[in-house]
Amino acid sequence: MNILDMLKASCTLVNLDEVVTVQPQKCMSFSQLISVYEQDMTITQSFKDCTALCLAVHLAVKLEGDPLWLYLVGAPSSGKSTLCELIAADEMNTRPLSKFTGLVSGMTKGRHLIPMIQNRCVVIKDGTLLLESSQQQLANVYGELRDIFDGSLEAHYRNGVSASFSNISFGMIVGITERIYSLNMAALGERFLHCRLETTRDVEIARNAHAVDSIMSGISRSVAEGAEADSRSFPKQRAYTAGFLNHLHTKVATEDLIRPKYEEEDKLLIQSLADVIACSRAQAPRSTKQDEILYDCRPEASTRVVKQLTRLAYCLCYVLGVDRFTHDIRRLLTKVAMDTAFSKQYTIIQAVALSASGLTKSVIAEKTRMPLETITRRIDDLIHLKIFDPDRDARPAKRGRAISVLQCTDWVQDSFRRVAKYNGSSIQNGTHSKTRTKLSSLLRSRKTN
Repeated sequence: MNILDMLKASCTLVNLDEVVTVQPQKCMSFSQLISVYEQDMTITQSFKDCTALCLAVHLAVKLEGDPLWLYLVGAPSSGKSTLCELIAADEMNTRPLSKFTGLVSGMTKGRHLIPMIQNRCVVIKDGTLLLESSQQQLANVYGELRDIFDGSLEAHYRNGVSASFSNISFGMIVGITERIYSLNMAALGERFLHCRLETTRDVEIARNAHAVDSIMSGISRSVAEGAEADSRSFPKQRAYTAGFLNHLHTKVATEDLIRPKYEEEDKLLIQSLADVIACSRAQAPRSTKQDEILYDCRPEASTRVVKQLTRLAYCLCYVLGVDRFTHDIRRLLTKVAMDTAFSKQYTIIQAVALSASGLTKSVIAEKTRMPLETITRRIDDLIHLKIFDPDRDARPAKRGRAISVLQCTDWVQDSFRRVAKYNGSSIQNGTHSKTRTKLSSLLRSRKTN
């Protein structure tokens, strides 16, 4: 046997996708994980909520059906990258990416990304770089994502390169700044939910004070000088995050799936949250030159969002260790819906929906603290989308000229009021429309059938 044969016989084939650099530590509950975080990090309620939601999105890759994709939205230095790195600690079920420019490559020697992310959760720390792309690049990337969301993708390029994939599913968590709100893909079918990582001045001051104390009293040598780990990556917290995610994935893979208990009111809440999202990101198509509405359209159908919120609630049951819809799950679903609907348009619709008998344009401007010129075009769009009804009431002015009073259509008003009631917001007339009764009856009849 020559030396080459001896070397071949001694070598072992290693799958680099299974190489683990983070050794998971046993963690069996969400509360235990948060207690480990609090040992070295300043943890707010918003950070806890975002962590639970990201864990749920990560777990969804183990379940059949549409994937869950989430934008983790926050200001620079709000903690997005830290949370993304913690979630990416589970290296067996995660594919971290430093940047994302598409799923398939049109180059003859390029590599497609899809085989590397199949059945995994893609974690992108900084998705804001994608927004720097040209409009054509953005259209290409989001076109690929829309196709792959349904499980298949066909791509053919002029140089002869082609790609064909089917039965594809992966989760996505994308850390991104609030600039994402300048990109509205509702007209093409939005697939992402949003989760805002909020911070306050008090939290910022406390976090900065902790950083000063940590540097002055606890700084150590770098890894190059002999330190065991880089403290910036929170190695202990990453190890316990990997352990908890491993626990969740193993539980789903090896045990009977739970069947959470829920009430009729939970279905009504999810439907209302989906309606609020659909209305808040709906757009009327306008020409770029003459600024005219091009064609009749309506808000997106809420079915996709209903499925996404329901799957998210199901996975949250595993994360929080419960077997039913709880107050925390309803609160987290409402948070995601409000963060996804976050826009000036949502503020305008809510002001009208919660009013006693409709509002005029000038009153809307006053209540929302927006200039009348800013809201006029949006109101015109909302009328065209059949979200506002300007003809339900008209109040005569002092000189006999009728003043248009804007009201929401029944189903829009009902959904916004139900969500507001759950959040504890005040509704001026304190009543719901008849849509609630009709929707409840419809849901009960479907359940009976």
